[in-house]
Amino acid sequence: MTDDQWVLLVDPVWQAASASGSASVEDGAEVTAPPLKAVVGGWLARADGSAGRFEANPAYEPSGPGSPTDPLDAALRLAAREEADFDQVAAVLRESAFSVALDVDQEPLIAPSPDNVPCLLVATAPAHRTRVRAAGWLPASAEDLLPLLSAREGTDLLLNPGAPGCTRLLADTVREAIVS
Repeated sequence: MTDDQWVLLVDPVWQAASASGSASVEDGAEVTAPPLKAVVGGWLARADGSAGRFEANPAYEPSGPGSPTDPLDAALRLAAREEADFDQVAAVLRESAFSVALDVDQEPLIAPSPDNVPCLLVATAPAHRTRVRAAGWLPASAEDLLPLLSAREGTDLLLNPGAPGCTRLLADTVREAIVS
């Protein structure tokens, strides 16, 4: 590879067609690009062989409630079905980008989880922000979440509030996943 290129993650419902419009695509055949709303996001693959972190597409429209919005959303759903273990989820969590919900004072928004535990509200992709009434959003890495949790004793992390894959992670579990 001589230039940087994007490796895209496409909604599984979208079907590629050949440039001629044929529904069957042969190996090596040129295919039409997916519409922007069908692109979940992607990784920048650099010419030197390195890859950047996954970047969610803010224009992505999930084809249904079962369509994950990003790799962490997918890993959490797999873990809920006992098809992924803690180490797999932790590895994806460490490489994920987040958005922390903010209140009107631009402070992290704390609200009860479905089981009534105070939680920091965090989205793993732009598609999840619409379910949260927040005054704003703070971009954050996994490492950025640690001081936010430490400053709020007794507060856990609620990922993707209101989503089908909504998950509450204990603060200690988040710390263990990120520092390991």
